[in-house]
Amino acid sequence: DLTVSITGYRLLTENYYKPTHSHSYLDYTSSHPASCKDTIPFSQFLRLRSICAQHEVFHTRSSDMSSFFRIRGFPSSIIDEALTRVSSISRSSALAPPSPHSQQGQRPPCPHLPPHQPSHTAYNPPT
Repeated sequence: DLTVSITGYRLLTENYYKPTHSHSYLDYTSSHPASCKDTIPFSQFLRLRSICAQHEVFHTRSSDMSSFFRIRGFPSSIIDEALTRVSSISRSSALAPPSPHSQQGQRPPCPHLPPHQPSHTAYNPPT
């Protein structure tokens, strides 16, 4: 899903969609939690930000992606807010791994649960 070209002494990258790609992102009317649906545009724009080497290409591709989300019923406010947030992130920051401090406020990982260890033997019904 990536196109790489050489211009001068630079590698330029941008996203690539196969001709058969349907852009079938999750429909906003699905029964998924809002917290799940509302983060999809941000994560997809951030993915574009890290892929597109040139700002102009990012702007064009993110405009296209905004249209895909609108077709799938996403509210314009969620799309626009996500794009505004990602537009303020530099490509080098988008490529960098997240720092431990940037993960504050996120849900803690699921706790480790030991395997089930019953304290008694199996139930044997009377015959």
